[in-house]
Amino acid sequence: MLLSDTSTVLFDFDQTLGKAKSHYGMYVQAANEYNISVTVNDLAQTKLDDAWAKWMTSMGPVHRDASYSETAFAELRREIAADRLQNAGVKCDKTTLDHITNRIVELEGAAENYMIYDDTVTAIEELARRKVQSLIVSNHVWRLPEIVEGLGVSSHFRGVITSARIGVRKPHPAIFEAALELAGSRLDETIVVGDSYMHDIEGARSIMLDSILIDRTNRYQESEIDVPIIQLLTDLVP
Repeated sequence: MLLSDTSTVLFDFDQTLGKAKSHYGMYVQAANEYNISVTVNDLAQTKLDDAWAKWMTSMGPVHRDASYSETAFAELRREIAADRLQNAGVKCDKTTLDHITNRIVELEGAAENYMIYDDTVTAIEELARRKVQSLIVSNHVWRLPEIVEGLGVSSHFRGVITSARIGVRKPHPAIFEAALELAGSRLDETIVVGDSYMHDIEGARSIMLDSILIDRTNRYQESEIDVPIIQLLTDLVP
C-alpha cells in the first residue's frame, strides 16, 4: 500500500483498531444485574444505525445539543439504550429501566470492555517510523479517549476524536474537518482508514479525502467496490 505522500492517517476505532468485546453483551450484563432477561440475539434484531434516525440529516447524524457535556451525552445514550431494550422485548418499570440504562452507559465507557487488535500497534509504530502521524476519528462514546488510554495505546496517536464530543457522526464531513484541524494536515496528504463503506469511505469522499477500507471479516470483494481493501493494518506498511 503506497503511503509515500501521506503525512496523516485518520483511523476509525471499532472493527479497525479494536472493538468492543461484545457491544450487546454490555446490555445483557446490565439487564441481568437487575434480574431482567434479554439476549444478544434479541438485541441484534435492530440495526445499530437505526438508533440514530431521530438525529439524521442529509449529511449524517447531528446531535450537537447533546454533546456539550458528558452528562448531556449520557442522557442521549440512555435514550438509545432504552429504545434498544424495548425493541428487544424487555418489559420492566421505568425505575428499573433507568437503572439498567445508567449501567449500560457505565459499561460502554470502561476500557476493560474493549480490546485492541494484534496488528494495530505494529502498524502504528511503523507509520510513526515513517514520519506518518495517526489519529482516531470514530463514531463512539464520550469516553473513547479514556478507553484508548486504558488500553495502553494513547501514546501512539496524535489525538482521539469521538462523535460524542464533536456532535456529529460519520459520514458527516464536520468530524473529518475537526480531525484535519487537530492534525494540521492537508487533504492531499491525509488518508482515512475504516471498516464502514458508508461511514468512513463515503464520509471521506464528501470532503475529497482518500480512503482505504479495512475488511477483517471478508465482507467485501475489491471488484465490487471502488476503494482499496486491506485485511490487516499491517497491510498498510508492508
